[in-house]
Amino acid sequence: MSNRERRCIPGMEQAEARLTPTSLALIAMAVQHQNMLDHVQRGLNNLRLQSPPFTSAPSNSSLPNGQVNQAITPTGTPTARESRRETFHASFVGQYTVGPGRFSTEASSFYFRGVGRTSSVLHDDIQIRIINPTNLASPSTGATALFDRNLDSNSDLGFDLYALPQNVDRLGRPTKLTLYSLDVNISAGNYVEGLAQGTMTIHYGKVPPTPHFAPSTHRLPGARSQGSASVVINAQVYGMQVAFALRNVDYNP
Repeated sequence: MSNRERRCIPGMEQAEARLTPTSLALIAMAVQHQNMLDHVQRGLNNLRLQSPPFTSAPSNSSLPNGQVNQAITPTGTPTARESRRETFHASFVGQYTVGPGRFSTEASSFYFRGVGRTSSVLHDDIQIRIINPTNLASPSTGATALFDRNLDSNSDLGFDLYALPQNVDRLGRPTKLTLYSLDVNISAGNYVEGLAQGTMTIHYGKVPPTPHFAPSTHRLPGARSQGSASVVINAQVYGMQVAFALRNVDYNP
């Protein structure tokens, strides 16, 4: 019996060529997709190109008799399922800065940016900007934008905010704000033509580092106040659910 070690050398075998799927399920899917493409092509072939009959620029009109578009502005009492869908919670940690205003009517400007999650997004970013007016009797006003880190979802969410004078501390930091409107210029995806109302609460103090956030010790030039904070949002948010980019992900003709 030989004591020599037996060497095993890997080898490669050529597989047979497969030009078409052999799985019945794959074949059925391919046939279904081809039938859909054929249907679309027949529709295109039936189109008759004509000269545009338009004589003026397009403009938006309105429903007859002052009716309301229920998809854009719903009325009535929401169902239990719709109430659950509209319930929105969010929490963030980050850093704030209070600096000078940009215009003569602004006493100071509050800015916050942070990371966190919402009831609909696992990894979310937030930015907040609030203007404190020189007129101490006027409310502080601003806006916030929430960004899903999954850019494919295209589901940005914006809110318009205000804080009464008693809800802004002596350092120009808002502590409680009213979320009075969904910002249609910021919102996208699920929140296109949406509606919203709710509250935002900001707590100031030392925020412990997390895997997604570590407080910076760098002092920004011109900052009047700077530090860490946490933000909590509780709101009712309505969306038409017709502009979510990933809704049709299962359609792949």
